Amino acid sequence: MLGMLKKFPFPLLTFLLFSFCTQEKPDIRVVCENSRGNSENSPGNYRIKWELLPPMKGTVNIYESNSPDSFDIKTPLVTVNISDGFKDIFANSNLSRSYFELVFNNKYSVITAERVLPMQQLNNFRDLGGYYNENNLQTKWGKLYRSSSLTYASKSDLKFLNILKIKTVIDFRPERDRLKLPTRYKATHIINLPLRENPPTFFADKILSKQMKQNDVIIAQQDNLSYIVANNSDYFEYLFETLLEKTNYPIVITCTLGKDKTGLAAALILTALGVDREQIISDFLLSNELIDYELFIPNNDIYASDEDVQKTMTTMLSANQEVLTYILNKITKQYGSIDKYLETEIKLTPQKREKLKELLLYPEAK
Repeated sequence: MLGMLKKFPFPLLTFLLFSFCTQEKPDIRVVCENSRGNSENSPGNYRIKWELLPPMKGTVNIYESNSPDSFDIKTPLVTVNISDGFKDIFANSNLSRSYFELVFNNKYSVITAERVLPMQQLNNFRDLGGYYNENNLQTKWGKLYRSSSLTYASKSDLKFLNILKIKTVIDFRPERDRLKLPTRYKATHIINLPLRENPPTFFADKILSKQMKQNDVIIAQQDNLSYIVANNSDYFEYLFETLLEKTNYPIVITCTLGKDKTGLAAALILTALGVDREQIISDFLLSNELIDYELFIPNNDIYASDEDVQKTMTTMLSANQEVLTYILNKITKQYGSIDKYLETEIKLTPQKREKLKELLLYPEAK
């Protein structure tokens, strides 16, 4: 061995030894996918995938818990090679919801869970955990959810909301909708923040009469969210004050479909936590995979026979990337950055923002 070391030039040997001893923490990305294949509120199969940059050899221990805040790391659920890249897991049938902690080479840990929860009648219910900010810190699981209105929750869904221990519901719907279709879930705190928006324009009637095309719908949605941003600083400030109180968690933010007003609020929250725009847009567009738009399609001969009408109606019901991008760019242009908007209009001071990060980010990318 000594003879081999003598063959290395001293500077190169020093570099190699220093690099080995000071290897930086790898960039770790983990995804937990539900592979149950049904919508029942019951434990089932998951596929957990991971990727490390730079690649690392060794093993990963996977632990399971019904709480994202506490894991018994004495005995792993399973141990596999890091190079495998994934593992199929059958959840513990005694757990109401499974969270998983992955520990790579007994050194680097990441917590994961399924993002989309298995609700029966609630559209668009999901966890805002698992996103990464500019410092590679991960948003916490099981703290903040987003959803469509809880009005249509089934008995099974209500039971699952209780299992999740949802303590606070923030409802962005106007008063007329809340009175007509009240929230069924009896949370400790129900906070009504009826975001002011443009007057209803009965888009469906205008689409069916061909007065509105796809681009008209996009412009109308952009105008509406622009109006919401310009006229609801007080409500958004109250939203963040609620998020800054530790005893309010877990929290779910809702509106009718959980895509536009809730999507805008989620975008502002994730921005405050330092999450990049690509992930924010991805979260916004996820609504399109989770809302059953067939429930809102009119039973109309014109709709059934006219492809342009169908496309325009689908656009109206969808979360459109052009809309969110327009709003974020407009805020940036007007205030210099979304951070400046949060600080000046919503009173989210640097001190409050740090407190929010303490509440909603794992401290060391766990």
